[in-house]
Formats: sequence, C-alpha cells, structure tokens
Amino acid sequence: MEKKCYSFMRTAAVAVLFSLSAMPQTSVAQDIPALKQSDYTVPTWTLLRKAVSELTSSAQPYSINMTVNGDPCTRMAFAWFTNPTMKTGKVQIVANADAKESDFATPTLTLDATSSDVKDLNYVIAKNGVAGIETDTKMSYTSHKALAENLTPGTTYSYRVGNEDGWSEIGHFTTAQRQYDVKEGYSFIYITDTQAQTDEMFDVSQKTVHAAQKMVPNAKFVLCNGDLVETSGSSNSEWEWEQWFSTMQDVWMNYPLVVAQGNHDTSTNSNFAWHFNTDASFNAESAVKTKMEGTVYSFVYGDILFMVINYEDYATDGYFAALADWMKKQVEANSTVKWRIATFHKNMFTGSGSHQDDSDGKKVREAMLPVFDELKIDIALQGHDHIYEVVGPVNNVTKTLVDGAVEHVETVDPSGVRENMTGKAGGIFNVNEGTLYFLNNSAGKKKYEPRNETTMINSIGKHDVENYWGLFSGKFGQTGEPTFSNVKVTSDTIFISTYTVNDSGNASLFDSFKVIKENKGTGLNAASEQKVKIYGDNAQKRIVVEGIEPESVVVYSTNGDIIANSTSKTISTVGMSQGLYIVKVTRKNDSYYGKVMLN
Repeated sequence: MEKKCYSFMRTAAVAVLFSLSAMPQTSVAQDIPALKQSDYTVPTWTLLRKAVSELTSSAQPYSINMTVNGDPCTRMAFAWFTNPTMKTGKVQIVANADAKESDFATPTLTLDATSSDVKDLNYVIAKNGVAGIETDTKMSYTSHKALAENLTPGTTYSYRVGNEDGWSEIGHFTTAQRQYDVKEGYSFIYITDTQAQTDEMFDVSQKTVHAAQKMVPNAKFVLCNGDLVETSGSSNSEWEWEQWFSTMQDVWMNYPLVVAQGNHDTSTNSNFAWHFNTDASFNAESAVKTKMEGTVYSFVYGDILFMVINYEDYATDGYFAALADWMKKQVEANSTVKWRIATFHKNMFTGSGSHQDDSDGKKVREAMLPVFDELKIDIALQGHDHIYEVVGPVNNVTKTLVDGAVEHVETVDPSGVRENMTGKAGGIFNVNEGTLYFLNNSAGKKKYEPRNETTMINSIGKHDVENYWGLFSGKFGQTGEPTFSNVKVTSDTIFISTYTVNDSGNASLFDSFKVIKENKGTGLNAASEQKVKIYGDNAQKRIVVEGIEPESVVVYSTNGDIIANSTSKTISTVGMSQGLYIVKVTRKNDSYYGKVMLN
C-alpha cells in the first residue's frame, strides 16, 4: 500500500509539473506560488517542491549511453538526446580513470556529434499511468551521436557529453585489451526483456540492473537481448524509453551496451535506432536491409566473436539469405577466434506456452539452423520468452541433443515443479559438435509459464521438433523473479551464473554451469573412460586427484573465479569457504572436470 501511495503522489507531482511547463516561463519560483499550498495535501506539495528543485536546464543531455561499435579495443560510440532547441553536441574524453571537471578544460579528445531532429514522437499511452498528459501528446528532440576512434587498448577514460550550455555528469569506460590474461579472462552482464511500461515495472528492472552492477562491478559491457520497453508499433511511448535510461542512467554512464532489437522495440518512430549508436554497416553493404539501422552487427572481444542478430525482419524477402551471407563473412574474417556467440531476441528453441508454437520461431529455425551448423555457432543467447532454460548442445541438423556433450548435471528437485521442470541444475556442456541455446528468464516483471513434456509432445504439429523435451538438458523453469547472468570468459571455459533479484534488490544464485569446447577423446568422455577421480577430502581439508599425473589443477568458484592453481595431486582447502567448486585437471591435450563440495 505504501508503494502505491508513493507512486500516486509522484504521478500527481509530475502532472502538476507538466501543467506548469505549459505556462509562460519566467521562473519556477514564480510559478509555484501561483498554486495554493492549501489546495494540496502536505505530502504531494512536498513532492512537488522536491521535483521542482531537481529540474535541470533545457540544455542538459539525457538518455545517455555508450555502445560497442566496431573494435572495442580502439572505439567507443555515444548517443544522447536533448531538447529540440539544442542543435549541436560534443563528446569530451580525458585519458584519466578518475577525471574531475577541471580536467576537461584540456580534453584528450573532443568529438563533434552528428545531430538530427527527431520530431513528433508519441510520448505516452494510457497504460503508462502518467496523469495530466494526454495520450496523443507528441514530443520532439535532438538526437546526438558520436564515435571515438583510435583509442588506446586496455585504457580507462573519463568522458562527458553536451556542449558549453550544458554538460552531463562524468562517465567512464575502459577499452578492451588485445590479449586477455589466459587465467583471469573477463566478465560481461547478460540481461533481456526489461520490458517495462509503468513506474512499478521500471522499478523492478532498475533493481535488477543495479544488482547486476553490484555483483559484477568489473563487467566489460552489458548485453541486453531486446524488449527494453513494452509499447511498440504505431502506439509507441517515448516516455518508456526516457524511463529506461533515467532509472538506470548511472549504470549506462559507465558500462557500454550491446543491444539487440526485440519485437517490442519495433516502432513506427524508430525509437530504438534514434537512441543507440551501433554499427550500421549491414544496411550499407547488404541489398536486403533491416527496417531500423544498426540492428545487425558484430565485434570481437577477447577470444569471442559476438554476432548480434535481428530476427524481427524475418518476413522480408531475401532477409534470411542476406543474414546468412553476412554471418559467414564475419566468421571468415575472424577465423582464429575460439568462441562464436550469436545473440538475438526471438527464440530458436524455447519451452514456454507463450512462444514454443510460434510460427515465426519455426521459420527462424528452418532458415537458420543450417547456418548455425555450418558456422559452428557455440552459444546462442536468447530473449523473448521470459523463462529460464538451458537447451542442448543441439545438433542443428537433426534437432537432437549431441550425444555425450553433457556431464555433471545435478538432480536437485522433483521434476515438474514450476521453478525447475526438469529437476536439474548446473552442468558442463561441451559445444564442440553443437550449439547451446540459453535464455536466463527476464530482467523485468513480466513472466511466462514453462510447459511440461506432455504439452510439448501434443504440440509437435506446430513446432515440428520431434523430442523437444529431450533438448532441455539443464535447469528449466520459472521463479517469477527478475534475473541477470554473470558470464565469465577464460581461455578455455565460459562460466555462466544466473541470479534472481528480490523486491529489496538483493541477488541470489539460481543456477550456474560451464561451457567448454573440446574434441572427442579429451575432456568429458576421457575422464570417465580413464577413471580419473576428483573429490574433496573434507577431513584432511584438501582436494584430491587420482588416476593421473596432472600438469595443471585449477579450482574455480561457481562464478568462474580462480581459487587455487597447482600442479599437485592434492590441493589444500584451508581458507576456502564452504560450498561448491569446479576443478579442472589437465595433462597434455586432455582435460578432466569434477565438482567438489566443501563442508
């Protein structure tokens, strides 16, 4: 009741402010006394005065963000909005990790933005719950975009955007290193479907993103797999985009975004394209174009080729062929990179009653599975379906689970429980001969329900996947809570740990697993065939390796942090916390994995 009351009062204050904005502006101090305090409740009047004190100059930039655009070692892209009267903008960059305002008197780099008029965007719809603003209200803006190039790899910079009439707060970013330390690697945050429409929904998504920032403070970027907002099509809402940026602006000032277009981001006003400054070369080079520029792009970060794919234009003639051709060129140009990750919104495999039978999903599978097979895509990060699911590794030709590619999956719950339909958790997934399809639920309030095996079987005529249930090799279910994932990349392993976030904004581990890519005869199968044993001896406070003389033994936490590194068959656990650890043992070209529980 308290939250609803506060929301109502804030909306009332916003409504009064909006009515004030229509008055001739001499000064806000003169306008507020024109209202009688006696006509309003004390709480709403206080909120009004507070809101007025926080008003910013009409020259101030807002909806500010950075995006990966090209080589992240040397480039960083910027975009922001201003009121329509501000026709020019700049980015100032200082080669200083902790620059102060005075440092910008002599910036390392100043970029003039490309500034464009953005006229008459739909501002609100009724469901936004913004009282005092008519649903047919239009707002105009200036969009500013700039691209910094020739930056120094592995360097932390400070920046601000705007111009002499008004500058933003100071933000920070770090360019990628050319070669990451093979042991430490790097992390990024993966979220999808914040999909908010009201103050309450934006509060959920901002808590999720801030919890992710707290959990993974050294993340190199935030990957968001579409449906940032709810309202799409011709009845879109720029207010929703403003809230998406403003409620998380402190995060976006300091973490670059990798954004994919979702179906709810598709609008006649092209809000998504106005707000983000991503690589638009696909449309420049392809005969078949996306409806919004910058929704198909790639980049290499460390030892991963990321390909951001837009499936929303699937119905355009020749689009799948153009997309396949583009993907092949990206792989050919980066043939020495170890990992290939495709990230997109619309699912290729999924298990909810909301989207498993979708005809568009079936068309995407039919067109793109052969491409994924040919290009040996390792991991597909998905969105759209608002449930948690670990699918595969899938043989993209037969649409079946790759034999022998999954080990160390735990049985933790009775199957059929909403939170965990398979009763599985964790696991090690070898993607050498298939693709792991992963969806980490959603970072927002909106959720869908997982199907059971019988329902999937009964729907085979719609989805055309013979043993769909059999593809769900890990955890699969719905907690009802928003989620995010910490994806940690090392030289030979990708650790994915997913967290739920409660109403207080606190994160709890929901599931963690690891992805490897190793030839048959090594790794998972070799460990069982050669009877290599890896276990915890809690009485002697040690981890023991038997059946092999190791060249390396590495102990990882479930989120991928290295806890110990040795060449011995026994490793002391003194000082290690209680809990689950993953142990990797290597000898020559063989790798062996085990899970150890320390008590």
